[in-house]
Amino acid sequence: MKVLFDTSVLVTAVVDQLPNHEASLACYRHSRGGKGRDTGMCTAHALAEAYATLTRLPLSPRIQPTDAARLIRTNFDRDLTVVGATREDYDEALDRVARLGLASGVIYDALHLIAAERLRCDRLYTFNLRDFERLEPKRVRIMAP
Repeated sequence: MKVLFDTSVLVTAVVDQLPNHEASLACYRHSRGGKGRDTGMCTAHALAEAYATLTRLPLSPRIQPTDAARLIRTNFDRDLTVVGATREDYDEALDRVARLGLASGVIYDALHLIAAERLRCDRLYTFNLRDFERLEPKRVRIMAP
C-alpha cells in the first residue's frame, strides 16, 4: 500500500513531547519499507513545512535550526520517497480550491492531496482530517494514524 504523510504526522513522529507522538511514530515506522509494509511518501513541500514547524514549536529547549535540518535529513529524506510537485499539480490545486471557494493556506493541503492522487496513494495520513476532506479527495482515503 502507498501512503503519503502530511506535515502534521511527520512532525509528531519525531517529537516525543507532542500529543499523538506514539500513534504517528508507529504509523511512520510501518511505512519505512520491508516486506509487507507500506511504501511511505511525502511531498518536498512537506519537508519545508516540517522545518518551519519544528523550529517554531514552543518547546523547552527549542529545536534549533541545525537540529531540525538533521531530523528531516536523517528521518524523512532517508525513510520516505520524497516527491516534488509538478506544474500540473499546482494548476489542479489552484483550480480545486477556487472551485470549492476555499481561501488561504488550504492551497498547501491541496498540493499534498493532489500529489497523493497523482501517485495513486491509498491513504493520506494527517491530523487535519476536515481540512483535507473538504478538498473532495479522489481515490485517496484521508486518515489519522
